[in-house]
Amino acid sequence: MWISRTRYTDMRAQIERLVDQRDDARRDAAAHLSAARRTAARNTHLSEQLQDAMGYERRIVRMTRAAARLSAALTTQTRRADRLQQRLDAALGLDSPAIADGALWQQHRTDKPEPGPKGSML
Repeated sequence: MWISRTRYTDMRAQIERLVDQRDDARRDAAAHLSAARRTAARNTHLSEQLQDAMGYERRIVRMTRAAARLSAALTTQTRRADRLQQRLDAALGLDSPAIADGALWQQHRTDKPEPGPKGSML
């Protein structure tokens, strides 16, 4: 069966269009598959990050509670140390007004040596 040259040319052009469409479809399918893989990998990574964040949140809550307990203990011990220091000062007589007056005199005494310039070896 013989066909005309025009019919042959038209059929050849149609075949080339179909081949081009097939190649485009293959490229699109490969691009979609690649995008789907990237999306799946990103979603997996985000899921792992979410799990880590949830774990960090629990750790932060525990650490905040521990820090609050330690802060309260520090405040308690600081107050206790201040009370003990006041009791020691009272026992040694360091809380009398004469001591405070002597401190003022010590700052202005005339026989006190003058400090030299910084860095000097005098």
